[in-house]
Amino acid sequence: MKFDIIQKPEELYVFIQISKGSKSFYIYDQGTLVMSNTISTPFPGNYGFAPKTHHDDAAPLDVVILSQEPLEPGSLVKTKPVGVIRLQGKLIDDVIIAVVGGGIKDVSELPMKQINEISRYLESFKNLKLLKVLDAEHAKKMIELSIKRYQKENE
Repeated sequence: MKFDIIQKPEELYVFIQISKGSKSFYIYDQGTLVMSNTISTPFPGNYGFAPKTHHDDAAPLDVVILSQEPLEPGSLVKTKPVGVIRLQGKLIDDVIIAVVGGGIKDVSELPMKQINEISRYLESFKNLKLLKVLDAEHAKKMIELSIKRYQKENE
């Protein structure tokens, strides 16, 4: 997979895997989007991963994008990180919350009902337990660390 993009903590590019409202989950495999499975409940946001980042598990950061419209699987979208949903399993699993455009700067500006819906969905989807929701500053620090980790592992 080759992306000629530069990731920044305040401007994160995301590769879309699940469109808002979709029940189809796609994975990226050797340059192709492959439908992995279907999910029982439509996804409440757009879901994807941030290329050129590595979370603690060496996989790209997961991202939920809040937008009015569904985003097409396979598209690359420039987003603004506004928070983090932290889940707990055997390991910590963080999912960045991002928006497309607009004036929202922090997760605290979003409706709590929407954050709760996405958190519950991710708990079920990933079979993990919600620990907490973190603000935009935490998201930016996490993204910065994951960009550095990716760069170090790919020198």
